[in-house]
Amino acid sequence: MIYRGCYAVFFSFPLKEPCYMRKTPILTVLGALFFVSVPATSSASTNQYTLTQSSLMGEQPGMAALTQMDEQNLTSQAQVLEVVNTLKKSSTYKRMLSKLSKGETDEAAAVLLALANGESLESSIPVLAQNTTYTSSALVRAAMLLFPLDRYELYRDLQQADVFDQTKLRKWASSTGVLTSALYPTSMTEQDVFIQPLLESASITVQHQPKDARIVASYKAAGSDDEWQQARELVFEPVTGVHTGPMVYLDAGTRYDVKIEVTTKQGDVANLTQQFTTRADKPPIDPDKVYHLADFYKGGTLDLEALKIEGTADGWAKIVGDKDTVIEATEGNRHAIRIGNNSYVYFENITVRGGRTHSIYADQAHHIWINQCDIAEWGREPNIIKKGVAYEKEGAEPINYDSAIYLRQTGVVTVENCHVHDPVPFSNDWRYGHPKGPNAFFAHANHPDPQYKGQVVIRNNRFVGKPGHRFNDVIEGRKNSEPLGGFVRDAAIYNNTFAYGNDDAIEVDGGQYNVMVYNNDMSHTYTGVSVIPTRIGPSFVFNNYIHDLGDETGKQWAGIKMGGLLAGAYGKSYLFHNLIEVNRNGFTASRFQEDSSLLTHAQNNIVITFKDNKTVGYNLFDQEGFAGSTFVNNYLINMKRAAPKIMGSITVPYTFPELVNTQKAQELVDSGEQVTLPIDGQYRIPNFSHVTADGKNFIYGIVK
Repeated sequence: MIYRGCYAVFFSFPLKEPCYMRKTPILTVLGALFFVSVPATSSASTNQYTLTQSSLMGEQPGMAALTQMDEQNLTSQAQVLEVVNTLKKSSTYKRMLSKLSKGETDEAAAVLLALANGESLESSIPVLAQNTTYTSSALVRAAMLLFPLDRYELYRDLQQADVFDQTKLRKWASSTGVLTSALYPTSMTEQDVFIQPLLESASITVQHQPKDARIVASYKAAGSDDEWQQARELVFEPVTGVHTGPMVYLDAGTRYDVKIEVTTKQGDVANLTQQFTTRADKPPIDPDKVYHLADFYKGGTLDLEALKIEGTADGWAKIVGDKDTVIEATEGNRHAIRIGNNSYVYFENITVRGGRTHSIYADQAHHIWINQCDIAEWGREPNIIKKGVAYEKEGAEPINYDSAIYLRQTGVVTVENCHVHDPVPFSNDWRYGHPKGPNAFFAHANHPDPQYKGQVVIRNNRFVGKPGHRFNDVIEGRKNSEPLGGFVRDAAIYNNTFAYGNDDAIEVDGGQYNVMVYNNDMSHTYTGVSVIPTRIGPSFVFNNYIHDLGDETGKQWAGIKMGGLLAGAYGKSYLFHNLIEVNRNGFTASRFQEDSSLLTHAQNNIVITFKDNKTVGYNLFDQEGFAGSTFVNNYLINMKRAAPKIMGSITVPYTFPELVNTQKAQELVDSGEQVTLPIDGQYRIPNFSHVTADGKNFIYGIVK
């Protein structure tokens, strides 16, 4: 049995007020994008053209044009040009075609006519480019704007065809929203298997395989007699055209053997092997570059560039604090610690106060490690308050983004065992518009060198505001609407406490390529986790305890916030074993660039909501109902209704419906950060699901 729309079929009674799913025509077709397999040209090479009219995703702007051409038997350039101009003005496609200039509509018509005549996108564009009537840039751009869901595959096809100057092709594709900058180092693109290790996790990327291949990895400590442990099956990532996924709960500083089995749709099997070593719990230190603050720090900004303090890959510089030495910015100094672009620096046991904008600041550095820090009293003075919003001085912009730690365009970062608290400014709440104010950590891991992008570890920290003096987001992402925004790639945020923000506990938004958020306690914020938009993905949010939400006034929105698929967020978010107990909504669609469609797979979560109103109390609030999303074996209940409150579709309902009652739900709420429910083995997620010692129950929330 399943839940359809807002009607609880399993429990055989309707919701108290009528509700409906708003499904736009393109969403119906978008579902097919993730279920119809078309060989990717980034995989095994093929001479067969694939992007023909019959294989393109339907109801994109270009498909709407082709349908009209077929129905009205339109075969001339002038007739098709009129169709294109009409689409550009239509409410359905106006935004999608806003980048198609008036001077490119002839090329758009030519591409459509070629498709109608049985040609493919990748074969017709080079041929049309030989006609001096058309420009190559307009042909490429028109095709990508007419068929946005197929543009990444088209881009890879045109790259491999090598008929256009590659620099120009990248520029044309980028102008339509295609990610053309490198996400990962060249070594990754040269290998069939690339593994990016962190401290207690690693991601696997497998290239050159058909996108409908099934790829499963297993691992064990190298040279050991341990049994092989299976990782979760890798997923195809459409932006980069690879299969990828993480391995979690590994040991730091450990060598692992990995075996990978690739099974194609035709049944062919290939086996690959690889080794990797997780990063050590501490970096290697150069004994000649150990600096004790008590020996040299005299006050003001600690400027590492001026002091020429940095290390190398073989020997990091180490700065050691003590309880009596406080790094404190003098009045007007922008930062208490300025790292600049110095790299391979390890801080230990430091107390930091002040900084007019940020306490710790770096700019295009890499390999920065901050362990055991206490940071407070940073940010601009809120001297003027207008309608609840703080300003430093008259005529200035509102105080925003002031962060305890802002490592601008800096990757390969570890922040652990730190207490961040008590900024100088405060955030406004939602009565006065979107919150503006300070953050504990500002994620901006887009280092210019791809080998240093991402790779941020934030673990075992307490980033906590106060009830009447709050962060904006506890962790905020810089340029988080972009594919290379926020944490970018290969990051792990775990074992932290985030509390007292007027917006999100954490923004994971941006690239999210193998970004993981797990085992965190989040409370007293407007939203728990934001993954909107997931521009690349996949991202993984699991075993978090999200509870007691609410901004300064108690207003709240979502346990986990998602959306923006049609606006360019092609990645998928995976939600496992989270424990969510909130007044308002659990899994929640939100608008990004006027689009609230979401793409997720949520399995084995507990979502308990307490209140019940028009847009309040939904365990799942998904007004678009995108068919590519799946919700499997989640314990869902609204306490007011004593039943699930759903807007959207449940793929597989909870296995033990007799437990979905207010008595059991209250027992779960009273149990705190970790709870258990009976196991159903078919829903066990390799490498993610934790079970009790007797093997009878799944563990939800914090894994101890």
